[in-house]
Amino acid sequence: MPDKRRVTVVFRSRQDGPWAEERLSGEWYRLAAGWVLRVPDTMTVSVLKGDVRVVRQGELGVEQTFRLGAAAQGAIHTPQGSLPVEAFTHELQAELTDAGGTLAWRYDMRMEDQDMGHFEIGLDIREE
Repeated sequence: MPDKRRVTVVFRSRQDGPWAEERLSGEWYRLAAGWVLRVPDTMTVSVLKGDVRVVRQGELGVEQTFRLGAAAQGAIHTPQGSLPVEAFTHELQAELTDAGGTLAWRYDMRMEDQDMGHFEIGLDIREE
C-alpha cells in the first residue's frame, strides 16, 4: 500500500500572459517508481520515471504526458468529443520528497498541425 499524505497544492499556470493560481487540497502518494498527486474531482498528476502525466477532469478534460525534450500525444475531452493534441516539453523540473515539493514544466501544444500556444505549469505541494 503506498504511503499517503494530505497536502495543499498551489497550482500555477499561464499561456503567454499573467499567471493564474488555484489553491487545492489533495493526497500525495509515494510509489516505488515515483509520485502521484490526487486532487479529488479535479486532477491526478503522476511523476514516474522522469515523465509527468496529467489527467484533469471537468467540462474540458485533459490527458497529457510531458517528457523533457520530446513530443508526447494526449487528448482534450469536450462535451462534443475528444481531440488529439501533442505537447513538446522544453523544461521539466521536479524536487519532490515524502512531504511534497515543487514540480514545474514548460511546453508548446499543437492540435492538428496548428500551434495552440506556449504554456507553463508550476505546482507547490506541501503536507498539511
